Amino acid sequence: MEYDQDVNKLDRLFAAARKAEPYRSDAEYGFETRVMASIRAQREGQRPFLLWSWRLIPYLVSAVILLGIWTFASESHSVIDLSAITRIGNEEATLTAFLTGE
Repeated sequence: MEYDQDVNKLDRLFAAARKAEPYRSDAEYGFETRVMASIRAQREGQRPFLLWSWRLIPYLVSAVILLGIWTFASESHSVIDLSAITRIGNEEATLTAFLTGE
């Protein structure tokens, strides 16, 4: 019994193999090209950011230069007198001199 079932199963497998289409090598033709085309398509989706960043560099550089000029021009160029410079950082010495009576 068991032998008859194995033979029938084997006959069915052989019949299915006879009905199947034979191997064609032309289905493989251009496989690498198709794979590389899909990889290129995925990469091109990522490129616009990099292209825009390179295209924006001249504008960003000019903005930095203009901000530098604006900062330099807006600084106050007042003259600080010598007495103001001597008072900077001398608060502790003045307080010590007052408290000690020197």
